[in-house]
Amino acid sequence: MSKFLLITKINILRSLNDTRINNSKYKSERRKKTIKTIGVALIVLYIMFYVYYLASSLIPAFITLGKPLYLIGFLFTICSIYILFSNMLKIKNVLFNFKDYDLLMSLPIKRNTIIASKLVSLYVFDLLCTFIIMIPGYIAYIRYLDLPNDWLFFILLLTIPIIPILVSTIIGIILSWITSFFKNKNIGSYVVNILLVSVVLFISFRTSMVNEVEMANLSVNMVDSFSHYYLFTSLFVDLLGNLNLLNLCIYFVLPIIFGGIFVLFINKGYIHLRTRLLKINIKNDYEVKRYRHHSTLKSLYIKEIKKYFSNSLYVINTSFGPLLLIVLIVSILLSGDYMVERIGGLMNFGEMDIKIIYFIMISLICAMSSTTNSSVSLEGKSLWIMKMIPVNIDKIFLSKILVNLTILVPTILVCGTFFGIYLHLSFSEFILIYLMPFSYALFASFGGLLCNIMFPKFDFENEIKVIKQSLAVFITILLGIIMVIVPFKFLDMNISSIMLITSVMFLIDIIILIILHFYGNNKFVRL
Repeated sequence: MSKFLLITKINILRSLNDTRINNSKYKSERRKKTIKTIGVALIVLYIMFYVYYLASSLIPAFITLGKPLYLIGFLFTICSIYILFSNMLKIKNVLFNFKDYDLLMSLPIKRNTIIASKLVSLYVFDLLCTFIIMIPGYIAYIRYLDLPNDWLFFILLLTIPIIPILVSTIIGIILSWITSFFKNKNIGSYVVNILLVSVVLFISFRTSMVNEVEMANLSVNMVDSFSHYYLFTSLFVDLLGNLNLLNLCIYFVLPIIFGGIFVLFINKGYIHLRTRLLKINIKNDYEVKRYRHHSTLKSLYIKEIKKYFSNSLYVINTSFGPLLLIVLIVSILLSGDYMVERIGGLMNFGEMDIKIIYFIMISLICAMSSTTNSSVSLEGKSLWIMKMIPVNIDKIFLSKILVNLTILVPTILVCGTFFGIYLHLSFSEFILIYLMPFSYALFASFGGLLCNIMFPKFDFENEIKVIKQSLAVFITILLGIIMVIVPFKFLDMNISSIMLITSVMFLIDIIILIILHFYGNNKFVRL
């Protein structure tokens, strides 16, 4: 047991990136961790407040329907679904591809102890997520009604993550096994992440168009539907309303039994399964064919685009904006302009013309979507190779910019054509619905690259810290929002204003490009 607890503690500390010794040597590191901790705490508090606000607005509707406990059941369902999907794609690295595999396997520790410790570490973090969602909902509930078995609520919380973790582990192993047959093993990550994000966005758009009573009805139907496939949903709600010893035993005993069986099953075929999931496919039918000759720029572009699509985290995070526009089109086809008007109301656009709102939304997405704001940092230790090859630095910059435009230009063409036809735009408006987002796409490409050169981050342990948490990414997104929102707040929005904004943005793009050529080249050499 002591070995199990020690390994679990080390896993948790490593996940928190807190394995360094706290002494004077690492003052700057401790300062960064303090700032990061404060930022995470603020985000957690915001999520908890939002859940509390949502639950408080929905509980009167649940009371009207005569099913107040379904609010708790609805939050239970949200927790279970979140845990299921959040663990699905990372379980391969947690169980089979962890960094200290060779060290742990060489120690006198049973394999099932190591596997159980990895799962328990995962359970601890999912339990924290459960508290973040369920506790605010509980507080909102007891403000209106007494919970019959409130003491039992906190005990039942401890078991919520268990079954979703086991199910997500099984699904994750199956997905990893399927993708192991493909040369590009990230294809599973792309498909699942894109589908998940699309579903979440679509549900968000649809729920923004209903009132509290309709939302409560949808939640009740969701809980009932989920209960057909997941017995513990109905057990959880029933136990809070009516304590039944048989149901209580089922609720606690089944997860323990399933967990034990799962660990024993994984332990038995662990080595074979790990070999299967981590294998590398090599073609044995290699033939020497005629070599292809590309220009310098095309070769650099091919290198950058391959590197981009080889990193699933990079793809998912930078393609979120274009994906949002596609989901927006689908939602408009299903619900018309009502949803867009609601979004305009949330963004405080007042009585602005619906056409202008579409211009703003496409431009805002393009201004915030940038692959270049982390492309230099992701070079990492191989940056010296890019600096040493006999190639003009401007071509290196252009190859990185073209990757971002490869993502945004097709999006602009598809969305611009759709909105142009849907809104019956005039010829000049039709042209501007292409040009205006394109000017912001260039701004995101040029500005993102300049920010990354000015604020590079090479001391990262995980690429996600560069892609999502670096200063260059934050500045690029913030500037993109400012450059879109500010002109629309201070100008009377009409076709002339849009032409003026587009012209000014192209001028700013040219200025940034000139800065990249002179300052960017010199700074890149000194990195």
